[in-house]
Amino acid sequence: MGTSSKLSILFLTALFFFAGGIQGSELSIRVYGGLGYVDGGDLSRSISGWRSYYQGRQGNGFSSSYELGELHGTAEVGAEAVLALSRRWSLSLGLGYIRQKASGEITTQTIYHEDVATSPSELWTVDFEQATEQSPVYTKWTIPVILNLDYLLELTPKWTLTLGGGGGVYPGRLEYHETYGIESESISEQKTEDGVIQFTDSLTTVGDYSETTQCTGFGLHGRVGLEFELGSSTFLSLTVLGRWVNMKGWEGTRRDASEWQRTYGLWGSQSAEGTDERAEDGQYWTYDLKDEKSGKSYPVLVFRDTGPSPSSRPASFSLSGVSVQVGLGFRFGGKS
Repeated sequence: MGTSSKLSILFLTALFFFAGGIQGSELSIRVYGGLGYVDGGDLSRSISGWRSYYQGRQGNGFSSSYELGELHGTAEVGAEAVLALSRRWSLSLGLGYIRQKASGEITTQTIYHEDVATSPSELWTVDFEQATEQSPVYTKWTIPVILNLDYLLELTPKWTLTLGGGGGVYPGRLEYHETYGIESESISEQKTEDGVIQFTDSLTTVGDYSETTQCTGFGLHGRVGLEFELGSSTFLSLTVLGRWVNMKGWEGTRRDASEWQRTYGLWGSQSAEGTDERAEDGQYWTYDLKDEKSGKSYPVLVFRDTGPSPSSRPASFSLSGVSVQVGLGFRFGGKS
């Protein structure tokens, strides 16, 4: 978490307790859980962009399956400390936890045959096949610290309508992890008077890849809710909340560890094997990936230390959206 976000959290906390000290107000605690739908920003657009890219390449020896959904759904829990400034107004400081996750499978297969004439009397046939498989998992956590000001309107002795809004700091963490496998084989043959000469080159790679990044955003929200009195010191709440949160500048580290085996040469007479491992610091960038075959462009993400093109920009992941929360509250001192 950066210095600016820490200062913002300290400021919100100090403001909350300062207001409580001046008023000597009644204190309530509300815990809640809920579900929501958010835009997702460049992350969701990249997942959709890759899906369209693979679909656009179908045919001419290439086929694929792309089963990975965008990060739109959220699961949320949190707690708020609420100070009653008056019978009509309350100030609250909240700490939340927002989780998003998407996982799936991506497979591709490429097959082609080619006749290659190295001279008028020498003809080779080349058969190439490659299959890839990825199991990607995106997991995103956000821990918002928010300050709210709410207006309370008593509808009946049991029911109270709340209208409010505020802002906050949104520290977040995104983890991308995938296991992958690549199998490729190239067979080159030449028919001669003495028979067939064959050269092969087969490569099998399995690996584990990850990207871990962090970012802190700032946002505003508005909300409307209903509270139902269970007793003098307990109540239930139902809240619909709308957020406007943009999180830009996701920086971190990526790691790739793989093992490979290769068979190659005349009749596959030679072999080799090994391991590769690397780590690199960088950040997420968004840019338009162009398919040279169709001429179409698709918005995608890439993790690098610098932008891949002059038009690329740091990626922005949005938490803007709507959530529905159900809560249970406890008052200390009874309802005034």
